[in-house]
Amino acid sequence: MLKQRITTALVLLPAVFFLLFLVRLDFFAGLILVVVYLMALEWAKLSEFKKQTHWSFYALLISFVNLAIWYFSESLVVWPSLSWPHHIQMDLPLLVLLGALFIIFLCIVIVLSFSINKRWWQNRNIKSLFGLVLLPAFFVSFISIRQTGYPALPGVGDFTYGGKLLLFMLLLIWAADIGAFVTGKLLGRHKLTKVSPNKTWEGVIGGVLLSVLIGLTGISVLKLQVDNRLVYLLVLLSLATISVFGDLFESALKRAANIKDSGNLLPGHGGLLDRLDSTITVAPVFYLSFSYFEWFNG
Repeated sequence: MLKQRITTALVLLPAVFFLLFLVRLDFFAGLILVVVYLMALEWAKLSEFKKQTHWSFYALLISFVNLAIWYFSESLVVWPSLSWPHHIQMDLPLLVLLGALFIIFLCIVIVLSFSINKRWWQNRNIKSLFGLVLLPAFFVSFISIRQTGYPALPGVGDFTYGGKLLLFMLLLIWAADIGAFVTGKLLGRHKLTKVSPNKTWEGVIGGVLLSVLIGLTGISVLKLQVDNRLVYLLVLLSLATISVFGDLFESALKRAANIKDSGNLLPGHGGLLDRLDSTITVAPVFYLSFSYFEWFNG
C-alpha cells in the first residue's frame, strides 16, 4: 500500500506542477471543470445514489452549474467580482463563494452533532444539495486564487503568483493533516470524535500548530502584505480548524454510506474526495479572507 501511495504521488506531482504554473487561465479552468466532474461522481456515491446513471446525472448537473457560472460571469481574470473586496455586488462567482460559507458552517454543526442526531446523514437530498453548493464553490475558489496577479496584458503581473498561492493553501492543508497524523501517533491519547475514531485532540493541536507555522513562513516567501499579524494568525487558526472539519465531514459521509474510500481513481489514496475533502471547505474561506484583508500581493 505504501509503495502504491508513493508511486501515485510521484506521478501526480508533475501534473500538479503543470496545472499550477504552466497553463493559461482558461485552460486551467477547463481542467478544474473536469476534476470537479470526477469529484461530483464520488459525491453522488457518498450521497447514496444507487445507480451509476444517477451518479452521472448528478455530475453533469454540477458541471452544468459550473459552466453557467463561467458563461454568465465576467472574464476569469476578474473573478470573483469587479467589486470585491471593497463591496459585494450580484456577481455569480462571489455569490457562490458566500453561499459556500453558510454550507460550511452547517457542515461543522452537523459534524458536531453526529452522535446526537444522525438524521442529516440519512437524507440523500441534503447531502446532494451540499455538494451542489460546495463543488461549484471549489471550482470558483481555485479559479479566483489562480487568477490573482494574472497578467491582463503581456508583461503585466506575475503569471505564476496565483499558482504559488494555490500551492501555499494546499501546504496549509497538508501540514494540518500530516501534523495531526504524526502528533496523534506519537502523543495521541484523547479521542476527538466518533466520526473518525483514529483522530485525537493531541493530533489536531499538532496539525494546527504545523499549519500555522507554514502560514507564518508564507508571509515572507510570498511577500504577503500582512499589516495585522494577530488577524492573520486568527485566520490561519480558522483555516486549520476548517480543514479538520472538512476531513471529518467526508469521513461522516463515508461512514453513513458504509464505504471505505470515495473512489479508486488514485491507487493507494482512494478517490479525489479522499484527497481533497479538506480543500473543498478551506478554499472558499482561504480566498475570501485573504482577499478581503488584501494580503495577496497581486
